[in-house]
Amino acid sequence: IVGDEGGGGEGTLKLKGTSYGFLLREGSREGSRERSSREGHSSGDGGDAYDPYFLDDPALQSGKERMVLNLPGLVASVLPYVRPRALKAQLNEQWALKHQWVSRGLTLSKIRAAKASLLEWVLEANCEVSTAALAHVYFERLVLRRVVNKANRKLVAAVSLSLAAKWNEPESLGTLLAAVERHYSIPRATVFRSEFSAYAELAFDLRLEPGDIFPHFSRLLTQAERTPHDYLGEANCGVSSRVPRAAGGLLCEYMGQKRRKCPKK
Repeated sequence: IVGDEGGGGEGTLKLKGTSYGFLLREGSREGSRERSSREGHSSGDGGDAYDPYFLDDPALQSGKERMVLNLPGLVASVLPYVRPRALKAQLNEQWALKHQWVSRGLTLSKIRAAKASLLEWVLEANCEVSTAALAHVYFERLVLRRVVNKANRKLVAAVSLSLAAKWNEPESLGTLLAAVERHYSIPRATVFRSEFSAYAELAFDLRLEPGDIFPHFSRLLTQAERTPHDYLGEANCGVSSRVPRAAGGLLCEYMGQKRRKCPKK
């Protein structure tokens, strides 16, 4: 309600806003179609399914220069030494050709650097690696939603970590935000102001499938020089004291399913 400056009366001021109702009806066909049309890009399969290998393929580590040797009964590829700066440029070029829809200026090296920072802060704060894995999924989904660019990538990474901590281990939120302030100089108030927009882009749903988390979790443990079984524990992770939280439980269930599917030798 606002007053009328001329006559002193009162009137109703109607402001045009953004409706997020289609996200609350995600289970329906109408909500799913509307979400797909707004997103404009999927994970390469024509639907809304998230593919943990689509945006940042761990196999993309070598440059485009190689020599193939066709020997009798043997085909070998020889990769020449490439200077780190040249290799970085080659990887960014290969990635850009595959992901031409990404915002200009956002490169593979910048995405990987932002994700590496999340793991660094989690290990520094002695928090769960599964929290970093969740943050990686949120960050990649926001990139796929085309809301991440060169200028805001660090802020979006910080927001992804904040949402992951609130979902997975809320007691560590203050420690992780202190790390964000220390390394990125982003005040926690700025992170909190940006959370709702990211939460809306994630369809107001922070739940993830085990198969979406585990590839990131496994890669992060490799970077931390740990193995999933050492970190989670044996016996389907039932005795593990390191992962009592939501994501940890999903990972335990996922690993248990994978073990049960493996034939005994």
